Amino acid sequence: MEETVIKSTGTINPNLTNTGEESYSGLNLSIKRNAPGYFTRIFIRIWVNFHIAILALRAYASLKKTKIALGGLQEFKRKAFGKNGRRKFSVKNNQYWFGLYVPPFPSRNFDRLILTELNRYVPHSLPINAYQQVNFAITTKCPMRCEHCFEWDNLNLRETFSLSQLQEIVKKLQNNGLGHISLSGGEPLVRFEDMLELIKSGEKSTEWWVLTSGFNLTDQKAIQLKKAGATGIVISLDHHDPEINNKFRGHKDAFGHAVRAAEATVKAGLSLAISVCVTRENANREFLMNHTTLCESLGADFIQWLEPRAEGHFRDKEVMLQPDQITILEELFVEFNHDPKNNHFPPVMYHGYHQRRVGCMSGGKFSFYVDALGMVHSCPFCHSSDFKITDWLEIPKIGRKEITACKEF
Repeated sequence: MEETVIKSTGTINPNLTNTGEESYSGLNLSIKRNAPGYFTRIFIRIWVNFHIAILALRAYASLKKTKIALGGLQEFKRKAFGKNGRRKFSVKNNQYWFGLYVPPFPSRNFDRLILTELNRYVPHSLPINAYQQVNFAITTKCPMRCEHCFEWDNLNLRETFSLSQLQEIVKKLQNNGLGHISLSGGEPLVRFEDMLELIKSGEKSTEWWVLTSGFNLTDQKAIQLKKAGATGIVISLDHHDPEINNKFRGHKDAFGHAVRAAEATVKAGLSLAISVCVTRENANREFLMNHTTLCESLGADFIQWLEPRAEGHFRDKEVMLQPDQITILEELFVEFNHDPKNNHFPPVMYHGYHQRRVGCMSGGKFSFYVDALGMVHSCPFCHSSDFKITDWLEIPKIGRKEITACKEF
Protein backbone atom coordinates (compact mmCIF):
# COMPACT_ATOMS: atom_id res chain seq x y z
CA MET A 1 0.00 0.00 0.00
CA GLU A 2 1.07 3.57 -0.66
CA GLU A 3 0.64 5.70 2.46
CA THR A 4 0.05 9.42 2.76
CA VAL A 5 0.95 10.58 6.29
CA ILE A 6 -0.50 13.88 7.46
CA LYS A 7 0.94 15.52 10.58
CA SER A 8 0.08 19.12 11.40
CA THR A 9 -0.19 21.61 14.23
CA GLY A 10 -0.95 25.32 14.51
CA THR A 11 -3.81 27.22 12.86
CA ILE A 12 -5.80 26.38 9.77
CA ASN A 13 -4.83 28.17 6.61
CA PRO A 14 -7.76 28.14 4.19
CA ASN A 15 -5.80 29.79 1.39
CA LEU A 16 -4.60 26.65 -0.34
CA THR A 17 -3.23 26.51 -3.81
CA ASN A 18 -5.06 24.49 -6.44
CA THR A 19 -2.12 22.10 -6.74
CA GLY A 20 -3.38 19.90 -3.97
CA GLU A 21 -0.41 20.56 -1.68
CA GLU A 22 -1.14 19.94 2.00
CA SER A 23 -0.82 23.32 3.73
CA TYR A 24 -3.33 22.62 6.48
CA SER A 25 -2.39 23.11 10.08
CA GLY A 26 -4.23 23.02 13.37
CA LEU A 27 -5.94 19.70 12.69
CA ASN A 28 -3.94 17.85 15.38
CA LEU A 29 -3.90 14.74 13.18
CA SER A 30 -1.47 11.96 12.44
CA ILE A 31 -3.48 9.86 10.03
CA LYS A 32 -2.31 7.20 7.61
CA ARG A 33 -4.65 6.81 4.65
CA ASN A 34 -4.20 3.56 2.78
CA ALA A 35 -4.25 4.09 -0.97
CA PRO A 36 -3.98 0.88 -3.02
CA GLY A 37 -0.83 0.66 -5.11
CA TYR A 38 -0.61 -0.18 -8.80
CA PHE A 39 -0.32 -3.97 -8.51
CA THR A 40 -2.96 -4.10 -5.78
CA ARG A 41 -5.40 -2.24 -8.03
CA ILE A 42 -4.80 -4.67 -10.89
CA PHE A 43 -5.07 -7.79 -8.71
CA ILE A 44 -8.28 -6.68 -6.94
CA ARG A 45 -10.00 -5.75 -10.21
CA ILE A 46 -9.17 -9.14 -11.73
CA TRP A 47 -10.39 -10.88 -8.57
CA VAL A 48 -13.64 -8.88 -8.45
CA ASN A 49 -14.42 -9.39 -12.15
CA PHE A 50 -13.78 -13.13 -11.87
CA HIS A 51 -15.96 -13.32 -8.76
CA ILE A 52 -18.82 -11.47 -10.47
CA ALA A 53 -18.59 -13.79 -13.48
CA ILE A 54 -18.85 -16.84 -11.20
CA LEU A 55 -21.90 -15.31 -9.47
CA ALA A 56 -23.56 -14.74 -12.83
CA LEU A 57 -22.86 -18.30 -14.00
CA ARG A 58 -24.29 -19.63 -10.76
CA ALA A 59 -27.42 -17.47 -11.17
CA TYR A 60 -28.11 -18.37 -14.81
CA ALA A 61 -26.40 -21.70 -15.53
CA SER A 62 -26.25 -20.37 -19.08
CA LEU A 63 -23.32 -18.79 -20.92
CA LYS A 64 -25.68 -16.78 -23.13
CA LYS A 65 -27.65 -15.26 -20.25
CA THR A 66 -24.45 -14.66 -18.30
CA LYS A 67 -22.93 -12.77 -21.22
CA ILE A 68 -26.03 -10.60 -21.66
CA ALA A 69 -26.28 -9.75 -17.94
CA LEU A 70 -22.57 -9.00 -17.56
CA GLY A 71 -22.66 -6.90 -20.73
CA GLY A 72 -25.54 -4.84 -19.34
CA LEU A 73 -23.73 -4.34 -16.05
CA GLN A 74 -20.52 -3.25 -17.79
CA GLU A 75 -22.36 -0.78 -20.02
CA PHE A 76 -24.06 0.70 -16.97
CA LYS A 77 -20.71 1.09 -15.17
CA ARG A 78 -19.15 2.76 -18.21
CA LYS A 79 -21.92 5.35 -18.42
CA ALA A 80 -22.31 5.92 -14.69
CA PHE A 81 -18.67 6.17 -13.62
CA GLY A 82 -16.86 7.43 -16.70
CA LYS A 83 -13.97 6.13 -18.81
CA ASN A 84 -13.98 2.32 -18.90
CA GLY A 85 -16.32 2.00 -15.92
CA ARG A 86 -13.61 1.01 -13.48
CA ARG A 87 -14.27 2.27 -9.98
CA LYS A 88 -11.62 3.67 -7.73
CA PHE A 89 -11.67 1.92 -4.37
CA SER A 90 -10.61 2.39 -0.76
CA VAL A 91 -9.16 -0.17 1.63
CA LYS A 92 -10.61 -0.49 5.14
CA ASN A 93 -10.33 -3.31 7.67
CA ASN A 94 -8.85 -5.64 5.03
CA GLN A 95 -11.81 -5.16 2.70
CA TYR A 96 -12.17 -3.24 -0.55
CA TRP A 97 -14.83 -0.55 -0.95
CA PHE A 98 -15.91 0.51 -4.45
CA GLY A 99 -18.54 3.04 -3.40
CA LEU A 100 -20.24 4.65 -0.46
CA TYR A 101 -23.41 2.69 -1.21
CA VAL A 102 -21.63 -0.49 -2.32
CA PRO A 103 -20.91 -3.18 0.32
CA PRO A 104 -17.27 -4.16 0.84
CA PHE A 105 -15.64 -6.90 -1.18
CA PRO A 106 -15.48 -9.72 -0.35
CA SER A 107 -18.73 -10.07 1.60
CA ARG A 108 -22.14 -11.76 1.35
CA ASN A 109 -23.73 -8.33 1.09
CA PHE A 110 -21.56 -7.54 -1.93
CA ASP A 111 -22.72 -10.75 -3.60
CA ARG A 112 -26.34 -9.88 -2.87
CA LEU A 113 -25.88 -6.44 -4.48
CA ILE A 114 -24.35 -7.94 -7.62
CA LEU A 115 -27.16 -10.49 -7.93
CA THR A 116 -29.68 -7.65 -7.51
CA GLU A 117 -28.04 -5.63 -10.27
CA LEU A 118 -27.71 -8.61 -12.63
CA ASN A 119 -31.42 -9.28 -12.14
CA ARG A 120 -32.19 -5.90 -13.73
CA TYR A 121 -30.75 -7.13 -17.04
CA VAL A 122 -31.68 -10.82 -16.99
CA PRO A 123 -34.05 -12.00 -14.23
CA HIS A 124 -32.97 -15.00 -12.14
CA SER A 125 -34.32 -16.90 -9.13
CA LEU A 126 -31.63 -16.24 -6.51
CA PRO A 127 -32.37 -13.84 -3.58
CA ILE A 128 -32.10 -10.11 -4.33
CA ASN A 129 -32.61 -6.88 -2.40
CA ALA A 130 -35.92 -5.04 -2.61
CA TYR A 131 -33.82 -1.89 -2.13
CA GLN A 132 -30.10 -1.33 -1.89
CA GLN A 133 -30.26 1.80 0.27
CA VAL A 134 -32.73 3.60 2.55
CA ASN A 135 -32.06 6.99 4.11
CA PHE A 136 -34.06 7.12 7.37
CA ALA A 137 -34.38 10.37 9.35
CA ILE A 138 -34.84 9.10 12.90
CA THR A 139 -35.15 12.48 14.63
CA THR A 140 -36.40 16.02 14.05
CA LYS A 141 -33.93 17.50 16.54
CA CYS A 142 -30.83 19.36 15.35
CA PRO A 143 -28.48 21.99 16.86
CA MET A 144 -27.50 23.32 13.42
CA ARG A 145 -29.35 25.68 11.06
CA CYS A 146 -27.81 24.71 7.74
CA GLU A 147 -28.49 26.87 4.70
CA HIS A 148 -29.32 23.86 2.51
CA CYS A 149 -31.30 21.82 5.07
CA PHE A 150 -33.98 19.74 3.31
CA GLU A 151 -35.67 19.00 6.68
CA TRP A 152 -36.01 22.70 7.55
CA ASP A 153 -39.81 22.57 7.95
CA ASN A 154 -39.62 19.53 10.25
CA LEU A 155 -36.85 20.59 12.64
CA ASN A 156 -37.21 20.35 16.41
CA LEU A 157 -40.77 19.04 16.46
CA ARG A 158 -41.96 16.15 18.61
CA GLU A 159 -40.32 12.87 17.67
CA THR A 160 -42.41 10.76 15.29
CA PHE A 161 -41.08 7.31 16.15
CA SER A 162 -40.37 5.45 19.35
CA LEU A 163 -37.40 3.07 19.44
CA SER A 164 -39.71 0.06 19.15
CA GLN A 165 -41.36 1.56 16.04
CA LEU A 166 -37.98 2.21 14.47
CA GLN A 167 -36.97 -1.38 15.16
CA GLU A 168 -40.18 -2.74 13.69
CA ILE A 169 -39.86 -0.70 10.51
CA VAL A 170 -36.19 -1.59 10.02
CA LYS A 171 -36.92 -5.28 10.61
CA LYS A 172 -39.55 -5.28 7.86
CA LEU A 173 -37.23 -3.47 5.46
CA GLN A 174 -34.44 -5.95 6.17
CA ASN A 175 -36.75 -8.93 5.76
CA ASN A 176 -37.49 -7.71 2.24
CA GLY A 177 -33.81 -7.33 1.41
CA LEU A 178 -31.92 -4.14 2.27
CA GLY A 179 -28.23 -3.65 1.58
CA HIS A 180 -27.54 -0.31 3.25
CA ILE A 181 -29.36 1.93 5.74
CA SER A 182 -28.36 5.52 6.48
CA LEU A 183 -29.56 6.96 9.79
CA SER A 184 -30.05 10.71 9.50
CA GLY A 185 -32.23 13.48 10.88
CA GLY A 186 -32.17 16.21 12.05
CA GLU A 187 -29.03 15.22 13.84
CA PRO A 188 -29.14 11.46 14.61
CA LEU A 189 -26.55 11.75 17.38
CA VAL A 190 -29.20 13.58 19.45
CA ARG A 191 -30.84 10.13 19.77
CA PHE A 192 -27.54 8.36 20.35
CA GLU A 193 -28.74 5.68 22.79
CA ASP A 194 -31.77 4.81 20.65
CA MET A 195 -29.54 4.69 17.58
CA LEU A 196 -27.17 2.28 19.31
CA GLU A 197 -30.03 -0.03 20.25
CA LEU A 198 -31.47 0.17 16.73
CA ILE A 199 -28.16 -0.91 15.19
CA LYS A 200 -27.57 -3.61 17.81
CA SER A 201 -31.01 -5.14 17.27
CA GLY A 202 -30.88 -5.02 13.47
CA GLU A 203 -29.52 -7.64 11.12
CA LYS A 204 -25.80 -7.20 10.58
CA SER A 205 -26.19 -8.24 6.95
CA THR A 206 -27.10 -4.61 6.26
CA GLU A 207 -24.42 -1.92 6.14
CA TRP A 208 -25.24 0.70 8.79
CA TRP A 209 -24.14 4.30 8.19
CA VAL A 210 -24.75 7.44 10.26
CA LEU A 211 -25.24 10.78 8.46
CA THR A 212 -24.19 13.55 10.82
CA SER A 213 -22.77 17.03 11.21
CA GLY A 214 -20.34 15.41 13.66
CA PHE A 215 -22.11 17.04 16.60
CA ASN A 216 -20.66 15.58 19.82
CA LEU A 217 -19.29 12.46 18.13
CA THR A 218 -16.57 11.67 20.67
CA ASP A 219 -13.97 8.90 20.61
CA GLN A 220 -16.06 6.90 23.06
CA LYS A 221 -19.27 7.24 21.02
CA ALA A 222 -17.49 6.25 17.83
CA ILE A 223 -16.18 3.10 19.54
CA GLN A 224 -19.68 2.30 20.83
CA LEU A 225 -21.06 2.64 17.30
CA LYS A 226 -18.39 0.32 15.96
CA LYS A 227 -19.14 -2.30 18.62
CA ALA A 228 -22.89 -2.01 17.97
CA GLY A 229 -22.32 -2.94 14.33
CA ALA A 230 -22.12 0.40 12.51
CA THR A 231 -20.20 0.41 9.24
CA GLY A 232 -19.27 4.04 8.84
CA ILE A 233 -19.98 7.73 9.36
CA VAL A 234 -20.85 10.32 6.71
CA ILE A 235 -19.86 13.75 8.04
CA SER A 236 -21.13 16.95 6.44
CA LEU A 237 -18.31 19.45 5.97
CA ASP A 238 -19.20 22.14 3.46
CA HIS A 239 -16.09 24.29 3.37
CA HIS A 240 -12.37 24.07 4.10
CA ASP A 241 -12.54 27.54 5.70
CA PRO A 242 -13.89 27.16 9.27
CA GLU A 243 -15.58 30.57 9.35
CA ILE A 244 -17.40 30.07 6.04
CA ASN A 245 -18.39 26.53 7.01
CA ASN A 246 -19.76 27.66 10.38
CA LYS A 247 -21.82 30.41 8.79
CA PHE A 248 -23.26 28.03 6.18
CA ARG A 249 -24.22 25.50 8.85
CA GLY A 250 -25.54 28.05 11.35
CA HIS A 251 -23.35 26.97 14.27
CA LYS A 252 -20.28 28.64 15.75
CA ASP A 253 -18.29 25.41 16.02
CA ALA A 254 -19.66 23.30 13.15
CA PHE A 255 -16.19 22.95 11.63
CA GLY A 256 -14.69 21.83 14.94
CA HIS A 257 -17.44 19.25 15.48
CA ALA A 258 -16.86 17.83 11.99
CA VAL A 259 -13.07 17.60 12.32
CA ARG A 260 -13.20 16.02 15.78
CA ALA A 261 -15.85 13.56 14.58
CA ALA A 262 -13.70 12.61 11.59
CA GLU A 263 -10.74 11.91 13.84
CA ALA A 264 -12.90 9.82 16.22
CA THR A 265 -14.34 7.87 13.27
CA VAL A 266 -10.93 6.91 11.93
CA LYS A 267 -9.62 5.98 15.39
CA ALA A 268 -12.58 3.67 15.97
CA GLY A 269 -11.96 1.80 12.72
CA LEU A 270 -15.19 2.99 11.12
CA SER A 271 -15.30 3.98 7.46
CA LEU A 272 -15.34 7.75 6.94
CA ALA A 273 -17.07 9.69 4.18
CA ILE A 274 -17.11 13.48 3.91
CA SER A 275 -20.18 15.02 2.26
CA VAL A 276 -20.30 18.52 0.80
CA CYS A 277 -23.06 20.55 -0.79
CA VAL A 278 -21.36 22.24 -3.73
CA THR A 279 -23.12 25.60 -4.09
CA ARG A 280 -22.94 28.16 -6.88
CA GLU A 281 -20.32 30.03 -4.86
CA ASN A 282 -18.11 26.94 -4.57
CA ALA A 283 -18.52 25.13 -7.88
CA ASN A 284 -15.00 25.84 -9.10
CA ARG A 285 -11.72 23.95 -9.35
CA GLU A 286 -9.95 25.85 -6.58
CA PHE A 287 -12.60 25.09 -3.97
CA LEU A 288 -13.00 21.45 -4.95
CA MET A 289 -9.24 20.85 -4.90
CA ASN A 290 -8.88 22.51 -1.50
CA HIS A 291 -11.85 20.65 -0.04
CA THR A 292 -10.62 17.31 -1.42
CA THR A 293 -7.20 17.92 0.10
CA LEU A 294 -8.84 18.57 3.47
CA CYS A 295 -10.85 15.34 3.17
CA GLU A 296 -7.67 13.42 2.43
CA SER A 297 -5.95 14.92 5.48
CA LEU A 298 -8.88 13.81 7.65
CA GLY A 299 -8.45 10.21 6.52
CA ALA A 300 -11.64 10.04 4.46
CA ASP A 301 -12.41 6.83 2.58
CA PHE A 302 -14.94 8.58 0.34
CA ILE A 303 -16.02 12.08 -0.64
CA GLN A 304 -19.61 12.80 -1.66
CA TRP A 305 -20.52 15.82 -3.80
CA LEU A 306 -24.15 16.93 -3.59
CA GLU A 307 -25.80 19.51 -5.81
CA PRO A 308 -28.17 21.98 -4.11
CA ARG A 309 -31.88 21.54 -4.77
CA ALA A 310 -34.77 23.94 -4.21
CA GLU A 311 -36.13 21.95 -1.25
CA GLY A 312 -36.38 22.68 2.47
CA HIS A 313 -34.64 25.94 3.34
CA PHE A 314 -33.62 26.36 -0.33
CA ARG A 315 -37.23 26.11 -1.56
CA ASP A 316 -38.15 28.80 -4.13
CA LYS A 317 -34.53 30.00 -4.27
CA GLU A 318 -32.18 30.16 -7.25
CA VAL A 319 -29.69 27.56 -6.08
CA MET A 320 -29.35 25.11 -8.98
CA LEU A 321 -25.87 24.94 -10.49
CA GLN A 322 -25.25 26.52 -13.89
CA PRO A 323 -24.29 24.33 -16.90
CA ASP A 324 -20.66 25.50 -16.87
CA GLN A 325 -20.40 24.66 -13.16
CA ILE A 326 -21.80 21.18 -13.74
CA THR A 327 -19.17 20.72 -16.45
CA ILE A 328 -16.43 21.58 -13.93
CA LEU A 329 -17.77 19.03 -11.42
CA GLU A 330 -18.03 16.33 -14.08
CA GLU A 331 -14.50 16.95 -15.35
CA LEU A 332 -13.05 16.82 -11.84
CA PHE A 333 -15.11 13.74 -10.99
CA VAL A 334 -13.38 11.90 -13.84
CA GLU A 335 -9.95 13.33 -13.00
CA PHE A 336 -10.10 12.46 -9.30
CA ASN A 337 -11.36 8.93 -9.95
CA HIS A 338 -9.42 7.92 -13.07
CA ASP A 339 -6.16 9.90 -13.26
CA PRO A 340 -3.36 7.83 -11.59
CA LYS A 341 -1.76 11.00 -10.21
CA ASN A 342 -4.84 11.44 -8.01
CA ASN A 343 -4.76 7.94 -6.53
CA HIS A 344 -3.87 9.37 -3.09
CA PHE A 345 -7.22 11.17 -3.00
CA PRO A 346 -10.30 9.27 -1.76
CA PRO A 347 -12.85 8.11 -4.37
CA VAL A 348 -15.37 10.84 -5.19
CA MET A 349 -19.09 10.06 -5.36
CA TYR A 350 -21.00 12.51 -7.55
CA HIS A 351 -24.60 11.45 -8.12
CA GLY A 352 -25.29 14.15 -10.68
CA TYR A 353 -22.84 12.48 -13.06
CA HIS A 354 -24.63 9.16 -13.31
CA GLN A 355 -28.09 10.75 -13.01
CA ARG A 356 -27.52 12.64 -16.26
CA ARG A 357 -26.38 9.49 -18.05
CA VAL A 358 -28.39 6.56 -16.71
CA GLY A 359 -31.15 8.32 -14.78
CA CYS A 360 -31.81 8.60 -11.07
CA MET A 361 -31.44 5.41 -9.02
CA SER A 362 -33.50 6.61 -6.07
CA GLY A 363 -37.26 6.20 -5.53
CA GLY A 364 -38.72 3.16 -7.26
CA LYS A 365 -35.31 1.81 -8.30
CA PHE A 366 -32.33 1.77 -5.94
CA SER A 367 -33.32 3.65 -2.78
CA PHE A 368 -35.76 6.00 -1.09
CA TYR A 369 -35.91 8.52 1.76
CA VAL A 370 -38.00 8.59 4.95
CA ASP A 371 -38.22 12.08 6.43
CA ALA A 372 -38.32 12.98 10.13
CA LEU A 373 -42.12 12.90 10.13
CA GLY A 374 -42.19 9.44 8.60
CA MET A 375 -43.18 10.36 5.03
CA VAL A 376 -41.62 8.38 2.19
CA HIS A 377 -40.00 10.38 -0.64
CA SER A 378 -38.08 9.60 -3.80
CA CYS A 379 -34.94 10.99 -2.16
CA PRO A 380 -33.96 13.79 0.26
CA PHE A 381 -33.86 16.30 -2.60
CA CYS A 382 -36.98 15.28 -4.53
CA HIS A 383 -39.86 15.32 -2.09
CA SER A 384 -42.85 13.27 -3.20
CA SER A 385 -44.57 12.47 0.14
CA ASP A 386 -46.02 9.25 -1.27
CA PHE A 387 -47.20 7.72 2.03
CA LYS A 388 -46.19 7.25 5.65
CA ILE A 389 -43.60 4.55 6.34
CA THR A 390 -45.72 3.05 9.12
CA ASP A 391 -48.34 2.14 6.50
CA TRP A 392 -45.94 -0.55 5.35
CA LEU A 393 -46.35 -2.34 8.65
CA GLU A 394 -49.86 -3.29 7.51
CA ILE A 395 -48.79 -4.38 4.02
CA PRO A 396 -47.68 -8.02 3.54
CA LYS A 397 -44.97 -7.19 1.00
CA ILE A 398 -43.17 -3.98 0.13
CA GLY A 399 -43.73 -2.91 -3.47
CA ARG A 400 -41.61 -0.57 -5.59
CA LYS A 401 -44.58 0.97 -7.41
CA GLU A 402 -45.70 2.78 -4.29
CA ILE A 403 -42.75 5.21 -4.42
CA THR A 404 -42.55 7.96 -7.01
CA ALA A 405 -39.36 7.78 -9.04
CA CYS A 406 -37.32 10.97 -9.45
CA LYS A 407 -38.16 12.51 -12.82
CA GLU A 408 -35.80 15.47 -13.01
CA PHE A 409 -33.07 13.48 -14.74
